[in-house]
Amino acid sequence: MGLPDALASAAAGMRTQTSRLDTIAENLANAATPGYRVRQAVVGGFGDAMRSAEVAGSSQGPLRHTGVSTDLALVGSGFFAVAGEHGIDYTRDGRMTLDADGALCDARGRHVLGSLGAVHLPRGSIIHSDGRIFAHGAVIDRLRIVDVVDGKPQRSTAAVRCGYLEDSGVEPIVQMTSLVAAERAFEADQKAAQQADEALKRAVTELPQVRP
Repeated sequence: MGLPDALASAAAGMRTQTSRLDTIAENLANAATPGYRVRQAVVGGFGDAMRSAEVAGSSQGPLRHTGVSTDLALVGSGFFAVAGEHGIDYTRDGRMTLDADGALCDARGRHVLGSLGAVHLPRGSIIHSDGRIFAHGAVIDRLRIVDVVDGKPQRSTAAVRCGYLEDSGVEPIVQMTSLVAAERAFEADQKAAQQADEALKRAVTELPQVRP
């Protein structure tokens, strides 16, 4: 490998490790966020063509009993559909509350969606494990729980657990170990880049003069 190639490869490695560090930082920042799925930086390519992409894990976080009737956890693959500012958003964070109109809202104040639009819970409502909402012995709506496959939403078979929250799937010790490894890899790439740069400078400045 020539010096320019070595320099480009080291620079690509530094960019990859920077992306990995950003992903780890995001995970650690969400270590206490209910329903958060740990992210991973997946690296592909080789040399200066090395690239990384962030993907969400699929492992189920541990369930924690809260006893709060509007706390909802999903068991299985899927997301709650909520009304976002620019369309439908998806979340596994089940910290729900009721607004003044009795509409179910997530932790960010977005309306939780059902088959009929925004979900409303009359007094005494019960949410079944399949997402159906019962009031006075009759089904009045059903939570819109979807799975996203290849970027396309489809109905999910995840079960709903009322009075529970799914804790974050982040294991801080694992993330801290990955953080140290990524920092060391970045430092190694940085050192390799510096060495290649110094070698290139010497090659330019120390070339023997060509005399006629």
